Amino acid sequence: MLKHQIDLGSALRGGGTRRRTTLALLLTVTLGACSAPGSGSTPDAGQASPTAVSTDVSGEQVELTLYDGAGLKAIDEALIEAFTAKHPNITITGRYDPDDVQAQNAPRVLSSEDPPDIARIIALSDVVQDGQLTNLDAYAEAYGWDQLPEGQLAQYRVSEDGVRGSGSQYAMADGFTVTGFYYNKQLAQQLGMTTPPATVADFEAVLAKAKAAGIVPIMAGNQTGQVVFALQMMLNNTLGAEAVNDWVFHVPDASIGTPEAVQAVEKVAGWAEAGYFPADTNGTDATAAAGRFARGEALFYVSGNWDAATLDKSMAGNVGFMLPPTDEPGQAAAMSDPASNFGIPVGSDDKDAAAAFLDFLRSPEARQVVVDAGFAPSGSGEIPQVTPGSANAAVQEAFARLVETDGQVQFVQNATNGVTSVWNAEAQKLVAGQSDAARLLQAVQAQYEDELGR
Repeated sequence: MLKHQIDLGSALRGGGTRRRTTLALLLTVTLGACSAPGSGSTPDAGQASPTAVSTDVSGEQVELTLYDGAGLKAIDEALIEAFTAKHPNITITGRYDPDDVQAQNAPRVLSSEDPPDIARIIALSDVVQDGQLTNLDAYAEAYGWDQLPEGQLAQYRVSEDGVRGSGSQYAMADGFTVTGFYYNKQLAQQLGMTTPPATVADFEAVLAKAKAAGIVPIMAGNQTGQVVFALQMMLNNTLGAEAVNDWVFHVPDASIGTPEAVQAVEKVAGWAEAGYFPADTNGTDATAAAGRFARGEALFYVSGNWDAATLDKSMAGNVGFMLPPTDEPGQAAAMSDPASNFGIPVGSDDKDAAAAFLDFLRSPEARQVVVDAGFAPSGSGEIPQVTPGSANAAVQEAFARLVETDGQVQFVQNATNGVTSVWNAEAQKLVAGQSDAARLLQAVQAQYEDELGR
């Protein structure tokens, strides 16, 4: 899974109150104040939870800073260019740290005396509890963000007790990842698969046909945890998107160790026992798995949007993409989290202009930029322009369906900082026949509860 890490760096900005040259829309909303940021400074209520906000950002020149991981520099710069073309009085300067150190630098940057104006937030609830982010409820009312798909809004909200998924809004994503199964169209045709299987039963029937024909049914690089993707796809199916999100969002008493979860993991264990994954899956990483799938070694490849561009080049016209199958046709649930979840640090010098940038992320122009970069777009609406018949086109069509059915689910590997390694290690034991579903889930839940202090 592709993981991005971003922050916003500080830059010199003009102080004082900025004049507006046209009538501003002012809203008054009563909001609770946040706790003090990590730097020890105490923001007043107006900083942490502004009650008078403006959607009119015309007027004097404004300078903002955006700090991000270097891996997302290209998409950030394209978004900045498109935004400033509409708002020439606003300048946004990007600063980028290497991805492998950005997460460590983020707390220091957010709590600095001169924090950035827009920041990609990784541990949203932690940052909110530390009082480092602006409560965006007033901007949400001003811009109508309550009309966003509920599955997306849940990823932006944190309650007063620090639980994600509900409460006030603190972020807005530029775009999303989306996961599913790529498939080789030629091999599918050989096996009589004329349309992607929509149900788990139909999917398993195709897997059995592929195995009988000497074709690897599912390519997965489990050295880097791709079998965990398959595990969560079945967890999404048996538990439902809401229950899985509750666990990832730390809702009290949420558990992954239920009988329904055991049933989901047993399904994937059965696939492994039947030889539906490559025999060397535990010794194959995601990059090698993608290459082997592109060379025609497997019918399906469990992955996400980040592989679409490469597969379009290596398998032009011969690769499709489908959402994970479900037991109920017409329903959809798949892992889909923000590419960059942007928030406004409490110490931002111009929250109105920063909020205008967040609102721009759901515009047609921004949605096109994000799709061109290989991600799925924020908000809702018609699918941006894509190359017909491409893997990217199939990914975007799948994401549109996912949004329609409110099926976006957070990655279970991101539930806590340390749970990823447990998921990966336990999945390797599972496919090697060295563990079972109950023991896998027990180990994961134990790590989860230990980190949360439950």
